[in-house]
Amino acid sequence: MPKHTGFTLIELLTTLAVLAVLFAVGLPGLADALARHRVQTTMHLVSADLAMARSSAIMRRSAVVVCPGTGANGCHGDADWGQGWIVFADPDGNRRPDTLDQLLRVSSAPGTGSGAMRIGATRNFVRYQRDGRSAGTNLTIRVCSGDTLAGQVIVNNLGRVRTARPARPTVCPM
Repeated sequence: MPKHTGFTLIELLTTLAVLAVLFAVGLPGLADALARHRVQTTMHLVSADLAMARSSAIMRRSAVVVCPGTGANGCHGDADWGQGWIVFADPDGNRRPDTLDQLLRVSSAPGTGSGAMRIGATRNFVRYQRDGRSAGTNLTIRVCSGDTLAGQVIVNNLGRVRTARPARPTVCPM
């Protein structure tokens, strides 16, 4: 008589219980890793766009602006960078792209749609002059995950961009 091979119901339920425990233990760590990756990606995107704006201002020998906004409508006028930002040539100084060819880049922030991540700045735009310097005071773009400050992108008056992460948990200032 042939012997039947397979799983019994008890073996299947035991395997499912072990998998459920592993998922319950592993998913919170995965969520934290995903949040850290979103913050790192956002900080990298902002830094790369600011560096590109600076080099574009030097190459074009003309002012370039980076501000929160979406496309050809120009800057939002507030310091909330969570909906995205634009980079555009601004030869006339009106802080708006006058033609579509002045629009150099449109970026959206990853992971801000869920509301768990916020991006805000100390100013509502940065204007790079033709020599690459940043006009005005230093700009700090803060990336917050929940209620905690996760990182900052800082532009000094020379136009150089650097990133920083708090050494210990800090409350988000936004």
